[in-house]
Amino acid sequence: MSKPTSKRGVRAKPASRPARKRRTRAPHAKPGASRPAPPVEEPSPEHEAAYIESLIANGQAARLTKEGKLPPGATHKIVEDEQGQVKVVRRRFSIA
Repeated sequence: MSKPTSKRGVRAKPASRPARKRRTRAPHAKPGASRPAPPVEEPSPEHEAAYIESLIANGQAARLTKEGKLPPGATHKIVEDEQGQVKVVRRRFSIA
């Protein structure tokens, strides 16, 4: 038994499968719908204090200079609120 050939005598290519469509959204999602944001947990006081201490120890948090600017390398400003609690506020980014 011979293999199928075309009119030119060349063997015909086998039929290929159709290309699969890529999913662009979750199968359960409706068009235009977005997922709700997960609940944000407030950090515990212990974690917040440890974070502030690590920023200060690494030189990433500092008080403003006399000119009102952050020293080089600092990314956070140290601020005290009315109750005397120390907070840090991000003022700039560092790529280094």
